[in-house]
Amino acid sequence: MVKILLADDHPLIRTGLRSTLEQEADLVVVGEATDGAETQQLCQELVPDILLLDLGMPGPPATITVNSILDLCPQVKIIMLTAYDDEVYVRNLVGLGVSGYVLKEEAPETLIRAIRVALEGDTWFSRKVIDILARPFTEHSEIEDEDHLTEREREVLFLMAKGFPNNKIAETLSVAEGTIKNHVVNIYYKLDLHSRAEAVAWAWEHEISRQTLNIQITKERFRKCYAASALFLLYLSCDIAIYF
Repeated sequence: MVKILLADDHPLIRTGLRSTLEQEADLVVVGEATDGAETQQLCQELVPDILLLDLGMPGPPATITVNSILDLCPQVKIIMLTAYDDEVYVRNLVGLGVSGYVLKEEAPETLIRAIRVALEGDTWFSRKVIDILARPFTEHSEIEDEDHLTEREREVLFLMAKGFPNNKIAETLSVAEGTIKNHVVNIYYKLDLHSRAEAVAWAWEHEISRQTLNIQITKERFRKCYAASALFLLYLSCDIAIYF
């Protein structure tokens, strides 16, 4: 069973959420919190799989609550469930590492999907949230392909399709992990997607992986040939030095 903790200071909201969630055979609500301090306490006591966290509860700011829970209970997947789509809140909370940001205007089935995506280790954002996160990255001079992805975004999408997590993609492309997260959000925005699973499916459907794989193989062969040539030249230089 998937254990879920509800954190919202409105009783009617909690009742409605409990009713919606428990229609799913494998989801069970194990507790309810009404403020930030109680949320932290119940997370430690109940060790839920999912925390549905409202942004405007009494007590510590949501950012402090999220930080504390991620430190004390790193296994808990936090999904923000709120009516607030303010840019500052969105960027701060996504930057902290929440597993989802779902607006309360979404349909119940969207919340269920977000929960299941989070359980798989992925993230889920409402479309408005993706739009907010993508704003700084939509104005650039880098050349885009017909699908509106830049070459770097296609490289990131290729590595996502190969199953690389963000930290491995960053290592492979020699950039910061935060830069990769920005590219992932931009990919979601441009392709009208909501999750990593959807992005991977899109990549395979459009043969992004196969196209980029050919490029990667060519680059790898070049590197190997270059390395072999360098070793050969080093051998010749040593041989000549010994002769003289």
